[in-house]
Amino acid sequence: MKLSVVISSLWIDNEKPSILHKCISSLSGHDELLALVTDFKTPLGFADSWNRVARLATGDYILFVGDNCVLDKGDLKDLCIENTVSSPVLNFQIQNFWGSVFCMPRNVYEQVGLYDMRYNEGSNYEDDDLRNRIEKIGYKFRSVVTVQFSKPSGGRTIDADPDKELKKRKNAEIYKEIWS
Repeated sequence: MKLSVVISSLWIDNEKPSILHKCISSLSGHDELLALVTDFKTPLGFADSWNRVARLATGDYILFVGDNCVLDKGDLKDLCIENTVSSPVLNFQIQNFWGSVFCMPRNVYEQVGLYDMRYNEGSNYEDDDLRNRIEKIGYKFRSVVTVQFSKPSGGRTIDADPDKELKKRKNAEIYKEIWS
């Protein structure tokens, strides 16, 4: 079993390189690590950047990690569960799907893909859309409590965008159009 870790990082300020370094330094137990870094002057968009880095992964499982997430406890390979999208405990909360850190088997990725490019300009609802598409074809979600992450710099990238509320509304309209 080969585990690929993929990270997308938008460097909005001078703190982001150290945040990304802290994230990467905390990770162990993977076979491949790919990070796509874009600068705020030439951003790709949320969906585009994640989709690009995911396409490069070669693992049997792909672990998507937000650049501001830090592994505090556990073995990343515990997130590799056949036919199941798994998420760790994040900031001491248990949930079956965290968009900021989750592991997807390659067969699920090949069937579902990742983020719908219609959500590329925003930063909300793309995770809900992905979850719906995965559920629609019958795959399971599971929280793995032995793996724990924290998110010490949560919301930093989204909060730096002066148009975040407009983009959120646009993505809400897209989501409603697709899923209502």
